[in-house]
Amino acid sequence: MLDNERPRHAPRSQALIDTLALRYWTDRAHALPSAKTAKRELRLIQEWWEGKTVADITPDAQRRFRQHLAELGTGPGGIDRILSTLRAALNHARKNEEVESVPFISGFRPAEELRSREPKGRPLSLDELARLIDAAQSRHMLMYLMLAIGTLARPAAVLDMTAGQYDAEHGVLTLNPPGRIQNKKWRPVIPVAAALTPWLTETAEKKTGRFVTYRGKPVTSILAAFRVARETAGLDARVTPYSIRHTMARELRKAGVPGDQISIFLGHLPQGAAATTAVYAPYEPGYLADAAAAIDAVMQRLGTMTKASQQPPQAGGDAPTVMTAPTGKAIRRGIGEEKRAEVRRLILEGVPHAQVKAITGVSDGTISVIRQALKAEALVLRATR
Repeated sequence: MLDNERPRHAPRSQALIDTLALRYWTDRAHALPSAKTAKRELRLIQEWWEGKTVADITPDAQRRFRQHLAELGTGPGGIDRILSTLRAALNHARKNEEVESVPFISGFRPAEELRSREPKGRPLSLDELARLIDAAQSRHMLMYLMLAIGTLARPAAVLDMTAGQYDAEHGVLTLNPPGRIQNKKWRPVIPVAAALTPWLTETAEKKTGRFVTYRGKPVTSILAAFRVARETAGLDARVTPYSIRHTMARELRKAGVPGDQISIFLGHLPQGAAATTAVYAPYEPGYLADAAAAIDAVMQRLGTMTKASQQPPQAGGDAPTVMTAPTGKAIRRGIGEEKRAEVRRLILEGVPHAQVKAITGVSDGTISVIRQALKAEALVLRATR
């Protein structure tokens, strides 16, 4: 229906915003990695601009739209993302020649503020990173940390990673999975540091092919497990999954790694000569060798600083201690009897699941296990009466 009604070079006054938003969703946004977020943002756009045309997007109307979003409780970052989605929908219509022109959509935060804002997660010292590794209470959290350290990838790319992306013969890892269209959050092909290799060898979950899994299923968010590890390690709330990426980038700079190599590892969209290197050179000897060597050195050093996940040097050898892949057993110390008792008490008092999680910091899975145990105990008590 929408395809049959597509106009050609429609004047702004005849192009309905909610129709353009719907076309953007059906043409492109539904296939994006951020589709779930885009759908929610497009719904907010359609609700506010319902019945209005592109000609109605005046500077004053934009100001009122931003104010409306703020009144809904949307933060500055969220408002900017919604405005970016509106901008993308309009540009999509312009590129498809559905509307003659589109207005400029100004961001909520000025460019100066965006350039000066703090990174999503503060960098860590190696001592702090070692404490975070020791605080990992599950195999999937430890696997996430090792992949993040060894690849500098964004959290989503780490969670998406599958065994099929690892080319053991050539020692490279393609961070962009098959079927994903490259966007501004570019995912490069990188060499695998020697200390990361054991983590990529026969450690993917057989059914899903993914490295970061929980009970045989892909992990879609690492936030809960990360928060538990962060609190156990005594780190502040500014430490996020992005902190690993920023920490490693800083370590590579300290090691004197050339800036273009760091940029490619970070997935910053390359230009000029760097673009040629990124596309054509992954299988050449020495590709990003300085960066891979620096990552290997950091992982070797972390191996001497952490209490868990270590392999001692060979008897009589001088090889340094290195981080090794998990044996298959969950690296789990449990939440402790005191925390377990608190969770039990809150459940028995009828506190909702989400509030129990917020109060205690315990994962969804652990709360569910304790809840099931309480139900089993209740059944036993009834049977013995």
